[in-house]
Amino acid sequence: MTDDKNLSVNIDLTDKNNKTDEQMEEDKKSKWKYILERILKIIVMMIIGFLFGFILEKSKVYEPKFIRQQMIFNKFLMMKMFFSALATSSLSIFILNLIAKERYNKVFESYRTMLKSKSILIVCAGGLILGLGMTIGGSCPGMVFVQLGAGVNYSYLTLVGGLLAGLFHGLLNSYLTASSKPDAVTSKTLFELIKVNAIIVRILFIVLLAAGVALMEIFVPWKKDYSFRDNTRPFFSVTSEVWQPIIGGCCLGSLQFFSLLLLSKSLGSSSSFTTAVSLIFPFKILEKFPYLKKFRFGLNNYLSLLFVLSVFGGSMASSFLGGVFNKAQSVHPYNAVLGGFLLVFGARLAGGCNTGHGISGTSHLFIGSIVAMMSMFASGILLGFFARTNDFFF
Repeated sequence: MTDDKNLSVNIDLTDKNNKTDEQMEEDKKSKWKYILERILKIIVMMIIGFLFGFILEKSKVYEPKFIRQQMIFNKFLMMKMFFSALATSSLSIFILNLIAKERYNKVFESYRTMLKSKSILIVCAGGLILGLGMTIGGSCPGMVFVQLGAGVNYSYLTLVGGLLAGLFHGLLNSYLTASSKPDAVTSKTLFELIKVNAIIVRILFIVLLAAGVALMEIFVPWKKDYSFRDNTRPFFSVTSEVWQPIIGGCCLGSLQFFSLLLLSKSLGSSSSFTTAVSLIFPFKILEKFPYLKKFRFGLNNYLSLLFVLSVFGGSMASSFLGGVFNKAQSVHPYNAVLGGFLLVFGARLAGGCNTGHGISGTSHLFIGSIVAMMSMFASGILLGFFARTNDFFF
């Protein structure tokens, strides 16, 4: 009888050990799956960032003179690329809604959650400040890293200004957000606001953008906007000096599809400045600044840094292959610092930059992003004409 009991106990212990071994094996598989998923995310983000920088450099919209001259409607390279990128990004979202609706909805709701903490006043103010920085510094938050890669003189000062802005905003964020209460309309979409079917609104939006691009190209052909440094280079290759801006915009906008599908993340770059400055503080000090603290850890935060570093690499590769490294006209050093500060501070205040709000958020058709995007160009254009009239900056 005693032997039977001992045998039973031994069998029970063996079963438990077997179950534990099985569970350990499953845990081991889950751990490796977790690691592999993150490695793949890192690789995909590096590829997307590299291509982002490569395309922007090839399209030449990173050059300060083209950004400034767009604001006074002397050149249309930037607007053609922006409209075509926005149209292609919107088309990417339209397709994802058909083939991977659940995955897209997660990204969509995540973006909406971010906007729920904002008011129209805040996103508008942020957009206005960003627009001033664009005209003064001849840059954008993401474009800073393209300029660095292409060897634009004083672009490192634009970066310094941007990092100071990221620090300033991070330290004062709780006071800035407390000054304006969130409102519901910021996180609503255009189709929700006008109560029209989302598919119809998205299609009309894409068609209008495509028509706008076509009209700009008809009335102002892109080759009249750009003076070639070397006419012997091929039209559309990795060694081209410049790509047609509409082609470049479509290539850039298509990256949105892969970012959403593979990373469950919209394109954007301004958060990288906040992540960068959060790394300089000891953790104990960060406890006093919860906004900065949330950018200190987490794969998504580190991916944003990896993205802009890859943008830098893509731009550098493109500029060397195209034979135009360190050939773009720069802005005055003071304008570089001031512009960098304003454009990053405005972007962080609004919750997104030209890529985040201008392409991603507007492609999602969020009212807050549309307002931010319109504010950017409104203030940039107004300052551009003021500067031109008063022989200021130009």
